[in-house]
Amino acid sequence: MEVIGIHKEDSNLRIACISQVSGEVSIEFLEKQRDAFFSKKDPYIVTGIEGQDLLLRRLKTPLKKQRALYKTLPFQLEALIPYQLDEVVVKPIYIPNGDETEALFFTVSKKNLENHISSYEEEGLSPEWVSAVPMALSRFASFTCPEHSTLVVFHIGLTKIQIVSQREGKILSHLTLHMGSIDLGKGIDQKVVAKLKREVDRALCFLAHKEERTEDRQVLFCGEMSSEIEALLSKDQGLISVHGEGRGGFSWDMVRPFAIPIGLALDSLKNDQMSIQFRQGDYVSKQCVQTLKRKVLRGICIAAALFLFTTIASELFFSKKEKTLLGHVESLVERYQEDIPKLRDIAAKGNLKEVMEDIHHVLRTTQGKENYFASPPLVSNLLAFLSTHPLLEDIELTQIDYELKKYPTTEKPKEVYLPKVRVSFTTPVAKKARAFHDAIVENESIVNGSEEIDWKRNDDHYEIAFYLRT
Repeated sequence: MEVIGIHKEDSNLRIACISQVSGEVSIEFLEKQRDAFFSKKDPYIVTGIEGQDLLLRRLKTPLKKQRALYKTLPFQLEALIPYQLDEVVVKPIYIPNGDETEALFFTVSKKNLENHISSYEEEGLSPEWVSAVPMALSRFASFTCPEHSTLVVFHIGLTKIQIVSQREGKILSHLTLHMGSIDLGKGIDQKVVAKLKREVDRALCFLAHKEERTEDRQVLFCGEMSSEIEALLSKDQGLISVHGEGRGGFSWDMVRPFAIPIGLALDSLKNDQMSIQFRQGDYVSKQCVQTLKRKVLRGICIAAALFLFTTIASELFFSKKEKTLLGHVESLVERYQEDIPKLRDIAAKGNLKEVMEDIHHVLRTTQGKENYFASPPLVSNLLAFLSTHPLLEDIELTQIDYELKKYPTTEKPKEVYLPKVRVSFTTPVAKKARAFHDAIVENESIVNGSEEIDWKRNDDHYEIAFYLRT
């Protein structure tokens, strides 16, 4: 997968194309002109909200379950931001920490998000993923300096400097200083340098006070004129400059001016619990919706193809099984047709059900010249069944009806016997009546369970109707 991170400052662009194959991340190209990716079909573009347009809020809670966190913490957040919740887009990050959960909320107003998206669309660019610049700098530091888990990322832009403090991959604080490489100009103005040092001192003092840290800080310089500004500031007490690693064919000096677009692309590629995506809800990109629709349509087509394949395979499988059974039936007919001459009348058919019905009919009828039909289930057998039934004790039978609903005739010789029985009885104990009903339902030797069983009650009078097995 390839992702293109783009950072725009004024009219200047920094573009980085990052790919990931089997978990291996590599840099494809670093450019200042967007012509580099115009040849790509549907490029996946990632941009980031500037730190000055973000609100970063932190909460701690004893809650641990994600569902409870999502339900309760947003209401606590509303008291910490100067907006109503329906005026902002929030990306929460929940980090388990022992017996509590630390919640980090990246918040951007809908107005700032709309302005950000519009500013790129005016350039003919449509970002599918909108992250945050502080998170991009954190991702870049983890990517290029994996051995330094705690440091300050110092990014110099054209008009502003962004400072991000992180510990073990978690952002602790971020600041924006409103001066950049343009203020330094082509030469090094001592007044500008002095101002820069004062601003940096204030920023680092603020971070030290907020994070309650007194030790020397490791600082990763990146962005415009990073080498020159690193040289100016690294002599100050309390700053330890660290360098990252180049990647592929790109050296460290080539990589660090593109820290933000590289970090933006990495944030999208990682797509883990720390990733930030502000294009959610009403702000989901049209291209993302179209991609989702294509994936859904592709999924439906695949499912339909699998269903069709399974249906055809099942038909072939059962057709083969049916042919095998028909072969066994034909062998059986050939073997016993001397003993049962009527079996000779059974025609070889492609339908197993019809063949079995023919055999059933032949075996149910006598083999004499007049072709009398076999007797149906006898009423005497039914009476013997009822009279010896153990659950009919203390139950008074009031009426027994026996009726043949279906039976074979000369016009319909293949018709089967379908005797229906209706038993009426009385008992003052409802439990005994229910026990008798259950016994009838569960009896497979007498009762035809595939047919309907009716049950009626009127006070102490009961009636059960069922079909006999033939």
